[in-house]
Amino acid sequence: MQPVRSLKRAILRAEIVLGLAVARALIKFVPFRRWRRTLGTISADDQPDRPALSDQQAKQAADIGRMIKRLASKQSFEAVCFPQAITGRWVLKRRGIPSDIVIGSRRDAEKGIAFHAWLKVGDDVVTGQDEYAQFQSFGRGKADV
Repeated sequence: MQPVRSLKRAILRAEIVLGLAVARALIKFVPFRRWRRTLGTISADDQPDRPALSDQQAKQAADIGRMIKRLASKQSFEAVCFPQAITGRWVLKRRGIPSDIVIGSRRDAEKGIAFHAWLKVGDDVVTGQDEYAQFQSFGRGKADV
């Protein structure tokens, strides 16, 4: 691996870890109304007007999503789906790749209602993909169930 490429990956890892920590701190300690605008629009899962991406952008987004998932699992703090989606949004925005955070819910026997967040880039889910199909996004109407 070339030194420049190695340095870029190290910087990306640091950016992701810092993003996860900041996102988790915001969620835990700061009222949502104070930082909500940093997320941009929270979209419906079936939003029809997502911009098309080049193959390179789609690959880069998928690589970043895998890196976020891997690094989130290694943190000493809880970096679950919402901090991962927020971090992904921030990292991709810095690289000029459009993305949408989607939030959904489902009935859960133990918790009553469970929530989940995932990040979509084009038609691909890049964070939160393990469980998103089990949730109904807030943007979907009841007729879509």
